[in-house]
Amino acid sequence: MRNILMVAVLAAGLPQVAQANLPTEHVSFQPQVRGLTCLKPETLAMVKELIAAIGPIQITSTCGGRHARRSQHYLGKAIDFRPLTTSARRAAQAARAIEAVGGVGTYSNGLVHVDVGDRELAWHGKRKSRRQVAYASRR
Repeated sequence: MRNILMVAVLAAGLPQVAQANLPTEHVSFQPQVRGLTCLKPETLAMVKELIAAIGPIQITSTCGGRHARRSQHYLGKAIDFRPLTTSARRAAQAARAIEAVGGVGTYSNGLVHVDVGDRELAWHGKRKSRRQVAYASRR
């Protein structure tokens, strides 16, 4: 059943991935994700570089849905994803090495957030009281 669902999700997401010029065999979507058409070109370039570094990903969130106030998601500058062939920790480490990446966050459920925002931000956890936030200025 899971394989059938994955094929359906991949088939639904292929046009958006093809438009973004991303390798279709390395990107899948959760059902609530409508595609990549809302993302900025610099975000798409970052996603392509990320896939080259860590392999296949499942995108769980782009521009839609509920996010924090003033989230980079609403500006088309962020995605949340689940790495399919590596750990969330290694995926976050690889994302931090990409020059265009501003914010990188990991969640306890294995999801990773990356954005191309103006400031460097890193965190782990879901609740504010548990969150460890580090800011650094970008030049």
